[in-house]
Amino acid sequence: MRQVIKKLYKNNRIFHILVNKIYNFYLTSRLNPYIRGHKVKHLNKEMDFFLNKILKNENFSLARNADGERAIMLGISVESQEKKWTSPSFISKLGKDILDSLNVVDKRFYYAISCPCCDKEAYFWYASRIENNNKTFANIWINANFVHFKKKFEKIKRDCVLIANYRARGAKIGKLNIIKHYEIDDDCISFWDNKANQMLESIKKDFRDSKDLLFVVSAGPMSSPIIKSLFLANPNNTYVDFGSSIDSYYLDVQTRPYQDKYSLFGSRNCYMYMDFNPSVSVVLTLYKRGDLLAKQVDSILRQSLKPKELILFIDSISSGKEFIEQVLPKELENKFSQIIRPKYNVGVWGRFAGGLLAKSDYICFFDDDTIPAHRWLENCFTESLMREGLYGGIGILSNDLNKYPFDLAHRTIGWNNNPPFAINNKKTIQVDFVGHSWFLKKDYLGAMWINSNEFYALHNVAEDAYLSFALKKYCNIDTFVPPHKNIDFFSSVSGLEYGKDEESISRNNDNLIKMNKALRLLKQKGMNEVSFNLKWFILSLSNRALKAVVKDKIKLQKIKNIVKKS
Repeated sequence: MRQVIKKLYKNNRIFHILVNKIYNFYLTSRLNPYIRGHKVKHLNKEMDFFLNKILKNENFSLARNADGERAIMLGISVESQEKKWTSPSFISKLGKDILDSLNVVDKRFYYAISCPCCDKEAYFWYASRIENNNKTFANIWINANFVHFKKKFEKIKRDCVLIANYRARGAKIGKLNIIKHYEIDDDCISFWDNKANQMLESIKKDFRDSKDLLFVVSAGPMSSPIIKSLFLANPNNTYVDFGSSIDSYYLDVQTRPYQDKYSLFGSRNCYMYMDFNPSVSVVLTLYKRGDLLAKQVDSILRQSLKPKELILFIDSISSGKEFIEQVLPKELENKFSQIIRPKYNVGVWGRFAGGLLAKSDYICFFDDDTIPAHRWLENCFTESLMREGLYGGIGILSNDLNKYPFDLAHRTIGWNNNPPFAINNKKTIQVDFVGHSWFLKKDYLGAMWINSNEFYALHNVAEDAYLSFALKKYCNIDTFVPPHKNIDFFSSVSGLEYGKDEESISRNNDNLIKMNKALRLLKQKGMNEVSFNLKWFILSLSNRALKAVVKDKIKLQKIKNIVKKS
């Protein structure tokens, strides 16, 4: 059936248009569960807002950055859609200058960024790095807006300075009176290295004292640093990146898919959150795995959702009656906003107490053997937009918590994929409790310290199970594992390598016995299993039967051996 639909979508124009319309309506309306309950704005209203500012001669700046600019900033090679240039696979001068252009905090300066419906990863990346609250759509002139853009754009009748490709030389662009055109080469990477500075100095010199002048910019990924530079030199003008939306005035070919109003993007009225604040603190722990800390820090700083602060909890290592102080290299120490050093060993619970000092709305804890993929924080935050909860890296689903962790009927859900008892989940699944990583609202963290003394006394186990129990009991907050649909979203990319070494708590039999004691006590206090179904009950019975058969065969073989010897 799926293949038939794909074939119809590809070959039947009417079916193609219908599917695009239905999908885009679902994606950008309240039918989408990730929008429901949130304040959002839509593309069509934003275009009118900025065009009206231009028509009223209100001075402002609008810098647009999306997927291509982000790739250049990260040193990822990307080719322009017109195939006129290719960025290098390292961070170029242009990449550094685009990144530097994201730091303007001024009420007259607006950043247009990728939206969550078209590029969720880029949306989180920009939203968590740009401090300026004036954020709008990178595709503000295009997608569903493009069909109306020309008519509205041609209402603008102003003197302007054009900064665009040399092919626009002498072209009539709307009803603008172009008083000067600064020409851009096809290869923007080379142009930025060799000619951009001279061009910018020339513009600043020519229009040093200008006021209320419109600068129409269409310079690809160079546009953002150009607009920042000109705005800082003279904020009394209007600087707007119109990008490819004005291509049709001087190019005879279709340069973008959105120029077909019936295409997937051409018919999309994109949305963006108005109440979006990706404020996350990350807490790491240093105990005995100091060799992994640098890798952890690097993986956190590369997250698509950049954390607001990085907190390190250094637990003391006991040696007899003495405690060994762990020393960090200075360059690594400087990457943390806070470092917490208790004078004695406080076990696995201490880091959660340290988390109370975090300054963000959300907090994420990591075990010291957990190296997350670059979209893990984004993954957790995205799911929390749909429903509040505790989100973790590995979830436990048990048919009888009294027997955990010795019960073979429990399943692990998350990064570890070893069916049938360890599976990657393609959608969010509610679980009994989670481990390896914990993502939640900081305000919920206090629940962990209500009536927890007898569990805290266990020292190095049960913090994970008690957190889920307390959140459910005192806040009615459930525990989930977000989708592990591909490795980019995983909570751990090296769990099998680092989680099985001799430092792992789960490899100590005494700890396993204490964990079982804690789960039995939690059951007495009212903790219930989330999942109990016939399928997994049968699997459980099968495992027990298999164990019994193997045990009986071993006994039988021993008896045969004794008989033979006699």
